[in-house]
This record gives sequence, structure tokens and C-alpha cells, in this order.
Amino acid sequence: MAESDFPYRESGDPTSEFLRLLGRHERRLKACVLALVPHWADADDVMQETRVRLWEQFGQYDRSKDFGAWACTIAYYQVLTLREKLSRRPVPSSPAFMEAVTDQFSTSGGRTDDRVRVLVNCLQKLDEAKRRLLRLYYSSRMTMRDVAAEVGRSLDAVKHSIIRSRLTLAECIEKTLKEESEEEDQT
Repeated sequence: MAESDFPYRESGDPTSEFLRLLGRHERRLKACVLALVPHWADADDVMQETRVRLWEQFGQYDRSKDFGAWACTIAYYQVLTLREKLSRRPVPSSPAFMEAVTDQFSTSGGRTDDRVRVLVNCLQKLDEAKRRLLRLYYSSRMTMRDVAAEVGRSLDAVKHSIIRSRLTLAECIEKTLKEESEEEDQT
């Protein structure tokens, strides 16, 4: 169904309008949160809190502005709240990094979906051991030290493996997106 065909678009129903906008920008919002929060369980908590906060503040949303950018800004503040709660856990990135990521997602629009799609493909190219390390670290509440104990490797070995895997993924994503862009330019 095209956006213009949405049955409640002109009804003035704020609930329907909110749900339509949230549904349209949910992936972008989730990608923004996942870029800021390394653990999936924490990211899910942030997403839930962000949805609640978005609904609570929807009456203040300026409809002439990009909903996705507004939502990512709200999510950013929810991430800060989570980090305060989890202050015992080491922070993997600086506030400047978090602001830069949020700005990137606020202005990236549909490119985020492409990056997520390509990331999934690039993850499949990693060997199972590297995927397992990434899954343990990013999909659980385990610290890097916990992951090292789980796989029976030193903390430094696990840290370097995760860093190398992230660099490999970043290179794969950039290369794939560049190739896709060049193919689109040729057509």
C-alpha cells in the first residue's frame, strides 16, 4: 500500500499517524540504536523506552521535520539514560562518537536499510568462529572478558579478533555499496 493510500492519513487520528510514521522509520531507528548500543538486549530495552517516549512527546513533534531524525534524537537520549544505569560496564565509545553516529542516522534516510542488508551478507562471509565471537559479544550482555572465558581465549586475542572482524565487515560493506552504486550509475 502506498503511503498516500494509507486509510488514516487524512483522518487526523494522531495514533494512526504515529504508528504510520514509526512503522516507516522503525528500521532506521533500530539501526541507530544498534550503532550506539553494542548489546542486542540493551538495544531492545532502549527501543522500547524510545517508542514510549516518542508517543509521549508526539504532540510536540513538528510535522514539517523528518520523523526519523527526531526519533533518532529521542533514542540518543534514551541511550544516554541507559549508559548512566549501566555505568559499571565500560563504555565502548565516547559521547562525541555517539553524537556523530546519531547525526549520521538522522540524515541518512533510506541508506540505512541498504547498509543493514549488506551487513547481513557480509556477516555470512565471515567464518563461523568470528561470527560466534561477534554474536556472543553483541547479542548478549557478556563483557569481552566473559566472551574470552566462554571461548577459552585470552582477552587480548578476543579483543583483536573482534576489532579485525569489525574492520573486515566495514570494508566489505563499503566495497559492496560502492559496487552497487557503480552498477546503478551504469544503468
